[in-house]
Amino acid sequence: MNARIFENYERITPLSTVNPTVKILCSVAVMLFVSVVFDLQTLTAVTLLGLAVLVLLGRVPLRTITRAMVPFMLFGFGFLWMNALLPRAQGTVLASWGPVLVSAEGLLNGISFFLRALSFGVWSLVFVASTDPTLFVLSLMHQLRVKPRIAYSALAAYRYLPMLQQELEQIRAAHRLRGMGEHGGLRGRVQRIYRYTIPLLAGALRRATRVAAAMEARAFSGERESWYRTVGVRKRDFVYLVGIMVLMGVIIAWGVQSSSLSLWSGRLWE
Repeated sequence: MNARIFENYERITPLSTVNPTVKILCSVAVMLFVSVVFDLQTLTAVTLLGLAVLVLLGRVPLRTITRAMVPFMLFGFGFLWMNALLPRAQGTVLASWGPVLVSAEGLLNGISFFLRALSFGVWSLVFVASTDPTLFVLSLMHQLRVKPRIAYSALAAYRYLPMLQQELEQIRAAHRLRGMGEHGGLRGRVQRIYRYTIPLLAGALRRATRVAAAMEARAFSGERESWYRTVGVRKRDFVYLVGIMVLMGVIIAWGVQSSSLSLWSGRLWE
């Protein structure tokens, strides 16, 4: 996930004005539902709904969404090929290469995992790409009654996430300047991970120490009797919540009507 996704909230859009607590609760509810669904029709519809919310309400460019979805695609593709090649005691063989068999049941199951990963990614972006970190922390304290000490710690961590990419580019440039080329192969990749991880971890620790010292110097105790800025629940938040729930209800009703809705029965496949 690149820095543009974390900075997209700076644009004023209909989605960015929704209460962060309402958005995260909606996204979590959708993802919990997706985690127990196995049919391709419902998973595809839920993913497209999240994509529509991102594009129409969040006004996030498709190119930015695609780049941010790459890790989720890779994660889902791993499940796809593993399930496609996983042997089945009773299954319809689609193709075979020596001892390797591709079954129809395994392929469908793998596609469902792939779509589930995409759905998780899209609905995560619905929140991440449209939420001001400061408003999110204030909403956690005002609506969910999270203690300020915990909320401000989350804010500090969230603020520094986009900076990790910038620091990684600086480390790469410094290594190239010193003649430390990026060698190919497995050994070269392991060496790069070691060379990049240690400076990133050291920088994160130094930054965390400075933040803790700054909060301590300002006598931050985590208790607040008054607020400079408050975040409340407004009419548009209820409209967003009801809208998402109604559209999800339509998708579920469509699946029930077409007899395609398949929920988890306790096993990954029949």
